[in-house]
Amino acid sequence: MTGAGINSSPASGDTYGAGETVIVAVQFSRPVTVTGTPQFALTIGSATRQANFVSSGGDILYFTYTFQATDADSDGIGFGANALTLNGGAIQSGGTNAVLDLGSHAVTGDAGQKVNGAATVPAVNAFSIASRPVSGDTYGAGERITVQAGFQIPVTVTGTPQVALTIGTVTRQAAFASGSGTRTLTFHYTVQPADTDSDGLSVAASALALNGGTIQSGAGTNATLGLGSRAIANATSHKVNGSAATAPAVNAVTVSSAPVSGSTYGAGETITVEVGFRIPVAVTGTPQVALTIGTATRQAGYASGSGTTTLTFSYSVQTTDSDSDGLSVGASALTLNRGTIQSLTGTNATLGLGSHALANAAGHQVDGSTATVPAVNAVALASAPVSGSTYGAGERITVEVGFQIPVAVTGTPQVALTIGTSTRQASYASGSGTTALTFAYSVQATDSDSDGLSVGASALTLNSGTIQSLTGTNATLGLGSYALANAAGHQVDGSSATVPAVNAVTLRSRPASGMTYGAGETIAVEVGFQIPVTVTGTPQLALTIGTGTGQA
Repeated sequence: MTGAGINSSPASGDTYGAGETVIVAVQFSRPVTVTGTPQFALTIGSATRQANFVSSGGDILYFTYTFQATDADSDGIGFGANALTLNGGAIQSGGTNAVLDLGSHAVTGDAGQKVNGAATVPAVNAFSIASRPVSGDTYGAGERITVQAGFQIPVTVTGTPQVALTIGTVTRQAAFASGSGTRTLTFHYTVQPADTDSDGLSVAASALALNGGTIQSGAGTNATLGLGSRAIANATSHKVNGSAATAPAVNAVTVSSAPVSGSTYGAGETITVEVGFRIPVAVTGTPQVALTIGTATRQAGYASGSGTTTLTFSYSVQTTDSDSDGLSVGASALTLNRGTIQSLTGTNATLGLGSHALANAAGHQVDGSTATVPAVNAVALASAPVSGSTYGAGERITVEVGFQIPVAVTGTPQVALTIGTSTRQASYASGSGTTALTFAYSVQATDSDSDGLSVGASALTLNSGTIQSLTGTNATLGLGSYALANAAGHQVDGSSATVPAVNAVTLRSRPASGMTYGAGETIAVEVGFQIPVTVTGTPQLALTIGTGTGQA
């Protein structure tokens, strides 16, 4: 080892706040290979926090840790000579284990790397219009205007904050779209026919508003919302003319799937094609994309993407399909099939693929006479204990088993969970027709496992059911290297009864017209608990309606 040190800086001054990430770089004398997730122990105040391995650059390994609200260190982060540990993984060069001792590279405290997890107030430090008009400098009806607000530390968003856009003499609200948990928040607004601004839209210093939501640091500190000098006045390349309807047009076509093995799809594999448009489109019905497979035409049906700029189409290879030089997608392949593809303001899309058509797509040959055997390619515990790292009685443990191609399920296959010295069966719950099957088990009072439950390599069994490809080929059931041993964070103590508690209340109904319910309409309210519950009798939920109370 030739060096180790902190390779990041606080967003402001010399002190990290909650949500900021510290990066540690460890350099070796020659390139090394890493398996698993080695860790690097940081001394933050009187606590030890583990930075996890994230990437390597030959002879340099990088580790990251994101600060929590309780982290504090007034004299700077330190790390000891034995900070680097394998955590069950390996660091080697040419098969020889690396020396992990940091020796003289240990640091007692770096004055420029202090920590105060509770102190940092998120503030806007960048603001921009991230979109561009489809043509020239003017947005037409149906085009999406995207603005982005950058903060100096990551922020968490609840609800739907807004950014007010001044378009001509009117104010339009760009709604929060994405970015919670990062430093950059994205907001969208779709131009309406009545919108017009000949000298460019503006964004005032007070444009960012919570709209009943929140924008906070990871420690729960409310953000400062003012844009200050980053406000925008009359952005000349962002004019608006809603009277000019923008017709969606294709600007990209890709085969986004890949064969399970090599360059050739077998029977039961799914071919996925993505068609990109210049502006968001809305889809009704089931448009299709015609795939030329050998001398035959096969229709890939619409699968997803309405409301975005990318539509996804899929087709499952049949046993008679064959194409030795790669499937093709012709310029007229996209058809409506009695559906619609329109801009968000109702303008019909131009369907021609033009120069984006594909001829003999390399790496996408087809041989349906070769039956693809479904095989497990992932196993994960998809649930988490309600509190801490231990499931209590009544909590549901959920296991997801992933396959490399979609599978169909009949009956109730099972996954055997090793809980302590006992075997418990998680039963099939959902996923038939997809690549991910879900299995569930409810913890019993006698269950106990102090070091984490396990899932053995032979845990998946049919239990008189079937798991097959969509063309009827039986799946290989072995989990192989995807088996789980003593899963950290998934201990079990059934003697600890978990008390069901409300974690969500949602109005699931809507008035038949406008925003007001009339006589005879039904108001539906959904109450969520953090674990499954059993109901007897007829519990009620009191609704306050005006000055009266109605019982749901």
